[in-house]
Amino acid sequence: MPSGLYGSGSRWHIGGVCSGEEARTPTEPGPGAERGLQPSGGRLEPTELLQLPWCSPHQDHPNANCNNHNNNPSIKEKWAEDEEEEEDGEAGTEIAIVLDGSGSIDPPDFQRAKAFIYSMMQTFYEKCFECRFAVVQYGAVIQTEFDLEYSRDAPASLQRVMNIIQVGNVTKTASAIQHVLDSIFTPSRGSREKASKVIVVLTDGDIFQDPLNLSTVIHSPQMEGIERFAIGVGAAFNNTKANQELHLIASDPDETHAFKVTDYSALDGLLGSLEQRIISVEGTVGEALQYELAQIGFSAHILGKQQVLLGAVGAFDWSGGVMLYNTDSHQFHFLNESTKEPRTAQYSYLGYSLTVVKTHGGTSYLAGAPRHGQKGKVLSVRKDAPAQGFLPVLEGEQMGSYFGSELCALDVNQDGVADHLLVGAPFYHIRGEEGRVYVYRLEGQADSFPLLLTLSGWPQFAFARFGFAIAAIGDLNQDKLGDVAIGAPLEGYPTDAEGSFGSIYIYNGHPHGITSSPSQRVHAADLAPGLRYFGASVDGGVDVSGDGLDDVTVGSLGRAAVLCSRPVVRLQTAMTFSPNMVRPGDNQNINTQLCFEVPLDSPWARKGSKGLSLNVTIELDVKKHQKRVLFEDRSSRSQQEKLGPGCVDFLLIPAEGEVCDNDCFSNITIKVSYQLSELEGHWEHPQPILDQLSKSTAHFELPYEKNCKKKSVCVAQLKLKTHLSPKKVVVGVTREVTINIHLANAGEDSYMTRMILMHPPNLQLKRIQQPLSPPIQCLDPTPATPVLAIICKIGHSVFERSHVNFSITWQLHEKKFPGETAEITINVTNANGQPPVKETQEFQIKYRFAVALHKVPGPSSAHLWPLTCRPLVTYMTTSQGLSEHKELQFNIHGENPFGAEFVLEVCVPTKMQSHEIIKVKNITATQAGSKCIRELGCKARCPEGPAEAPDLQWLRLRCTLSSVPSKVCLGAELTPQLPGALSKLCIPAVISFDGEVYESQGPGSLWSSITIILLKAPGFRTLPIILGSSAGGVLLLVGIIAVLWKCGFFKRKYRAATSGSARKSEKSENLPQAEE
Repeated sequence: MPSGLYGSGSRWHIGGVCSGEEARTPTEPGPGAERGLQPSGGRLEPTELLQLPWCSPHQDHPNANCNNHNNNPSIKEKWAEDEEEEEDGEAGTEIAIVLDGSGSIDPPDFQRAKAFIYSMMQTFYEKCFECRFAVVQYGAVIQTEFDLEYSRDAPASLQRVMNIIQVGNVTKTASAIQHVLDSIFTPSRGSREKASKVIVVLTDGDIFQDPLNLSTVIHSPQMEGIERFAIGVGAAFNNTKANQELHLIASDPDETHAFKVTDYSALDGLLGSLEQRIISVEGTVGEALQYELAQIGFSAHILGKQQVLLGAVGAFDWSGGVMLYNTDSHQFHFLNESTKEPRTAQYSYLGYSLTVVKTHGGTSYLAGAPRHGQKGKVLSVRKDAPAQGFLPVLEGEQMGSYFGSELCALDVNQDGVADHLLVGAPFYHIRGEEGRVYVYRLEGQADSFPLLLTLSGWPQFAFARFGFAIAAIGDLNQDKLGDVAIGAPLEGYPTDAEGSFGSIYIYNGHPHGITSSPSQRVHAADLAPGLRYFGASVDGGVDVSGDGLDDVTVGSLGRAAVLCSRPVVRLQTAMTFSPNMVRPGDNQNINTQLCFEVPLDSPWARKGSKGLSLNVTIELDVKKHQKRVLFEDRSSRSQQEKLGPGCVDFLLIPAEGEVCDNDCFSNITIKVSYQLSELEGHWEHPQPILDQLSKSTAHFELPYEKNCKKKSVCVAQLKLKTHLSPKKVVVGVTREVTINIHLANAGEDSYMTRMILMHPPNLQLKRIQQPLSPPIQCLDPTPATPVLAIICKIGHSVFERSHVNFSITWQLHEKKFPGETAEITINVTNANGQPPVKETQEFQIKYRFAVALHKVPGPSSAHLWPLTCRPLVTYMTTSQGLSEHKELQFNIHGENPFGAEFVLEVCVPTKMQSHEIIKVKNITATQAGSKCIRELGCKARCPEGPAEAPDLQWLRLRCTLSSVPSKVCLGAELTPQLPGALSKLCIPAVISFDGEVYESQGPGSLWSSITIILLKAPGFRTLPIILGSSAGGVLLLVGIIAVLWKCGFFKRKYRAATSGSARKSEKSENLPQAEE
């Protein structure tokens, strides 16, 4: 049960008055409401409420001089509804960004400028919830891209930045700044009167064609109180005029307000500087003061009868400090971070919270400084050395989280020495101001604080301010360990009905610290209407109601609530059996007794446990689906109501049938669940509850009798031997795989013996050869990625010095295994609590390769060979004196079921005695995509003949193939100039493959050859024929001439020639002679 703050049927104490009226139903119960945690109690009337002034270190009071020093306007807005006057609140920070969009800026640089503004706004949105933005662009025109009111929607504003379109043209910087004064910082645009106002000007050059004077705008009355930052981009600001304008725009001092960068890509380097200077830091104005605004007493811690620690957060310009005040002498000693230079930690608010830590290493004073370095710190000073001043020991992790605003030293084991330190950071933000509490463990040294854990409230409340108040509240759940309460005063604001909001969380202590989750959450809406800021302050450890138990007091706006604790009951349960063991095979009933006792040192026992009653549920054999024992009514579940402390008897009977055959060894588990029933009648004090940190269930074991020689555990000695056949598996050939298993027990009985056999999924279970005794029950194989598992139960027990032999046979599925080897693993376990027995059998895996090689010779061809293979002959006549073309074909047939890649190697003799004998023209294969290459040298050889000649040179042809059947054709040219001694040529071929993976199982041969027989015609002499032919030709010619002579062939020719000569002579004589 939770911490012990009582709920339904009890009373809430409001304003110190306990009311016993009827409980009311809560509108929104907190965690654990089903256990009676929902607050209830007397009806709250105005006359019953204690009206308190609302002024503390944590909240403003509308009519008091208090300062809460935070920047969240939501509380201010709520108080504005309650009170008409609001004097001291801040209204956040308004930032107007003036963007130069003139034509001198290149479009890529303008995009970089927009990206810089986007990053700046995104960063500020995450760290400054009160920051609002407006963007004004100037150039040819001056236009508002969006105003302060629009920037409330952060995603839309960021998107609007990226959608800005450059206006171009002139540089009217002064007019743009005046536009901000006239049109941005006005209420109609969302500006607030008391908000801090900032102008950031981003420009790339001096003013051009601006009708307004920059100096007039900067020194106008409207500019009063506005902080200005100027960013100049580019080399233009090396010019005197542009540099003067930049410094005129920026507020003083120029070192922190005027920035110059070389180009737009360097803008991101300014983000950190702008963040530190622009984000509003309250309390950073005013003259140097010492104790005038010290606010001594802002926090306090009583050290004893004569000394008290007082926080002085406003001392020395709000750097703060702590007063060590003596009530007798009325003198004080001021402690801060540095007594010599107190302003080094200006505005840190040291002394905001105080506590004293007493450890085995000494006593230290701790003070919180929630604004130190803008992240917050916790500082410490030793009690025995106060002159050293405070030294930082812890630092916050997030800017603005107010780390250190609450401190609580917790003594968990209540031995007078602090064990843990809780530090609040109520403004820690993720989506809003959720808040966070850091829990540190205190070591032996006084200033050693290792972080133990962090605590947070319910995540759905974005502005809860969890950790706003923290207090040690004594021992609520009466376990002799200290508990703690943490307030979240804005949780539920403003959505809860009737205007109530705020919660407290209760965390209980345990021997090693505190629980990481709350045992109880009490919400204001569960108490009364109109409770606002419930949890703004909290304290406890005092018995207000007079019932001897610690109570908790919670502050809210104008009211205080006292929450009374409820007595926490811790029960001790016991169950006994007679007989105390179940004998296997014996149907004897079991007498059972269940007892509940209240420890004598508990608060309820001291009151005599009066009226305590329980509702009890008993469940039998909860770990088994089939129950081995039952109640008398044959059920396995019994419910009994309103049992008082003491004992109750009932009978257990063994279940009928053979239920325990599978398990007559494991204990029978009986589960007992109980809860308190409502007490009857009227009670002066709250009713008790069960301890939440203790279990409300108990489990009891009823064992079986075992043959263990009077020992509680039997020691079995299992020995496992296996034999696998075969050791090598050829997939496609091997049909079955069998493993023989021999299991022996050389020790005491082995109970619930189980065998788990893991095998590859390629093995399909065929049969299990059962032994005669003991019985074996095996389930069907089940997937156990990436293998299959067979689970077998080997008898309900394997008795002493017994053994069992059986075998399991699988049928081999013809598909590939994932590796080159596979394993069958056997694990044998039992319920004796001993290590399992394991054995693994490994077998080698190969795959069937049934490919053979055949040769095909063909006839000669006097022309170029075609692309397809044609039959060839193995004979060649060498006496014809002509080259001859041959085509050789190798046929590959058989089976290649697993797609093995293999190589056909053909060796061709190309030269002998420096004479070329065969010239390979081409080689082709019918398999698409196959590759054939040529290499020198050859491994294949013919069994006999010239292939073995030492002076023979070879050409190796290699074709890579995988499909069957396939054909490889070789085109070659045989030369006529063959050595005379050569009578035949052998062309061998062989198939090779990966023998590590595949195994040849075919009937054919992987080797073959083609032999070409060289034929020579019978020899004859040619010289006589030539001589005879020549002589015969001459004689024939002579004969022909003689015949022609006889016929007068030659005479007629002569006669014709002679007569012609005579006629010519006569003609010459008849010609007239010339005169002399």
